[in-house]
Amino acid sequence: MKIAPKNRVQRALVAGAAALALLGTAGCSAINEQATTFSYAASDGVVADIGPIDLRNLMIIATDAESPGRVLGTAANTSDSPVQLSLAVAGTNASVTVPANGQIRFEQDENETILSNPGGIPGSIVDVTVQVNSDSQVIGVPVLDGTLAEYTEFVPGGTPAETSTPAESASPEATEAATETASH
Repeated sequence: MKIAPKNRVQRALVAGAAALALLGTAGCSAINEQATTFSYAASDGVVADIGPIDLRNLMIIATDAESPGRVLGTAANTSDSPVQLSLAVAGTNASVTVPANGQIRFEQDENETILSNPGGIPGSIVDVTVQVNSDSQVIGVPVLDGTLAEYTEFVPGGTPAETSTPAESASPEATEAATETASH
């Protein structure tokens, strides 16, 4: 009968060790927030919600700080009425009407929206005042250029042309022959 207390103690130790092992494997997720539980801008643009308008992947494409900039991204209207959306940056502004329960994709030719000034150089974040009806909010919007192939077609006026092409270098033999001819 002395065996029974010993078995209970061993079972309790095994159960305790198993519980600790389970806690050890779940430790990271117990104290860290899961990445899928929060929203973020997964692309180059930014995300903002202003009144009934949901802005997704909003950005400005421009060659430099003094050239025009094209707005890219999507504005989705979640209301039953058309909504006037205005964007203002560096003393210039643009407005579009977003249809009721519809959206405007600025990448589409019929929705091309140009700002006469992007507000900053490519690579910078500029403050854009977004107004939707009576709601207004300032958001930081990235300015990009045509360096990335997916944005090249959206640069107002096209990407700057290459000013010069590198000259072909002469072969070592041709250089040596020209040197010999000149020295004789």
